[in-house]
Formats: sequence, C-alpha cells, structure tokens
Amino acid sequence: MGKRRRFVSKAPIKLSQLRRSFEVYNQTTGKSPKTIHWYNQKLELFERFLGEDPCLADFDIGSVRAFIAELQNRQVRHQRNPYLKGQAGPLSSSYISGFARGLRAFATWLYEEGYTETNILKPLKPPRIQRKVVQVLSDDEVARLLARFDQNDQFGCRDYAIVWTLLDTGLRASELCGLTVDNAHIEQGYLKVLGKGNKERLVPIGAKTRSVLLRWRDAVRPNFVSNETPTLFVSSTGAALTAAGLHLIIKRAGRAVGIQRLHAHLLRHSFATTYLVKEVGDPLRLQQILGHTSLEMVRHYVALASVESSLQDARTSPMDLFAEARLGSPYARKVQPRRRKARLSVVR
Repeated sequence: MGKRRRFVSKAPIKLSQLRRSFEVYNQTTGKSPKTIHWYNQKLELFERFLGEDPCLADFDIGSVRAFIAELQNRQVRHQRNPYLKGQAGPLSSSYISGFARGLRAFATWLYEEGYTETNILKPLKPPRIQRKVVQVLSDDEVARLLARFDQNDQFGCRDYAIVWTLLDTGLRASELCGLTVDNAHIEQGYLKVLGKGNKERLVPIGAKTRSVLLRWRDAVRPNFVSNETPTLFVSSTGAALTAAGLHLIIKRAGRAVGIQRLHAHLLRHSFATTYLVKEVGDPLRLQQILGHTSLEMVRHYVALASVESSLQDARTSPMDLFAEARLGSPYARKVQPRRRKARLSVVR
C-alpha cells in the first residue's frame, strides 16, 4: 500500500460528492460496470437512510449499524424500489451482508485517500450469512424441463439450447447473455466466456451441447437476427438477450412443468453438483469452469454433492448396515410383530 494522503477536514464534505469520487476510483482501477453499479446502489440507499444531503460527519459505525438493523427488521422486500412490487418476507442475510461489505470498502477508500483519520468501519463485522441447503434439480425434473420446449418451434429451439447449455456449463446468466458468436467455438468444443472482473476463461461443452448449439446458430438464429447482433442468443426482436429476458424464459418454463423454485442460478447449482456427484471432474477443475477465484464456493458444492450422494446411496444408513450384519441382508428376513389384543392408536 502506498503512502496515505494527509487527513482532510470531513465536516463540509457531502457523501454524494465522495460517492462520485469513489465511482471514478473504481472505474480507473478496472472494476466492471456491474461492480461499480453494485457499490453505487449500496451507498445511495445508505445516504437515503441518513436523510437529506448527509455529510461525511454523518458516516460512522453507529449509523451503519443502525442502517443494518433497519434492513434486518424490514419485512417487505423491494418496498422502496419504484420498479418492483413489494414482496412479503424479510431481506436475505446475504443481501444485507452485501451492504456491510460495500460500506466497509467505501470506508477503507476514505481512509486511504485521507478523508478520515482512521478506518472507521474496521471494527464492523458483517452479519452472518444463513447457509441454506439448495435443492438442485433431479434427473426427472431436468427431463420434464427439457421436454417442455418444442424444438421444431423457433422460440422452443432457442430456449432449449439456452437451458441445455446452462446445465452443461454452469454459466452465469450474464455470461450466457454476453456470449458472442465469435467466442462460441462450438466445433472446437469450448466457449470463451467473459466472467466477473472482466476475466476470460474457457469452458468446455459436451458433444450433445455442440449439436444443440449448432442447430440454433446455423438453422434458427438467422431467422431472429435482422442486424449485426454479436451475441449468440437474441430476443424476438433480434437484439441481444438480456439477463432479465433470460430469467423470464426460465421462470415461465419452470412454472409450466411445476418446478416453482426454478431460476437461472439453480441451473448453475445443478451443473456443479452433478459434476461432482457423477465424478465428471475434480473440484479444482470445477473451480476453473465456474470462474471462482477461490475454493470457498466450490467447497459448498462439495458439501452439497456429498449430501446428494448420501440421499442416493442406501448404504449410508447405519441401521441398514446393522441389519445387514445381523440378518445377512436388509431384506433377507422380516421380523413379525407379536399379536396384541389392544388396538393401535393414532396420535393426531
């Protein structure tokens, strides 16, 4: 770290002015537009919580903790978003933790730029993230989902190719929408993907995926495109397919086949879990395919795959093994219950 700048008096400086300077800093250091928007969103909502035209003097660990507490107590999601309808239920712990991380990054920048004497949010610990078990798609659900699309229909062919590709590669929604025709090396068996942090990676595809993508690209896609759209997947107007459009396609397909929990990222989870359960490759290779910078998320998939394997393997039951050892086989002999005159009662 370079030498820190001299301390500047904080009283007259407005947070909105500092937020714009922080945005310029993030741009010049190579942050992606999506990451910059993420920081801006967190800071703007915090400024709104503080009141009209808050200054740097209003930014301290107490106000941040009060803001986090207000988020934790909120019982309607999107209640302050004019574009989304409010939904009942508390905000997720991961969403709230994102605000703490964003504000801590802003506080670190303030300190390094000399706007504060100390890193005022260094003692702040982000709220614990509740880890929920993800119910990935079963083979039967995958079969039902794929059968939903009529491959003889133009939209059906496109949507089938989208879902099949996501299940075979684990791409993020933004990565699939940003995939260009030139970077889809289908004949060679791989896709060149632009992921988080503007990092490129090569993702292999299977033989069936090649066939599905070639049919879409060569036989059907020309019917959609009326201009020089570079992306592989396009909307009905011929423009690049957006992440919102992709989520709508998948959500509608899930509702049509009775998989209400279906969303784009669940296809990514399902790919990663299946990759490990069926031993397609090792966790390190999975990390490279998914584009994770660390093994933390891959460890989560390893744990999830272990649970899936346990559910599929009858020999993980200790009492089945006990019965097999004592009886020769878990199904070799049935124990007949003694006859009783008393009638069994049902506990309600």
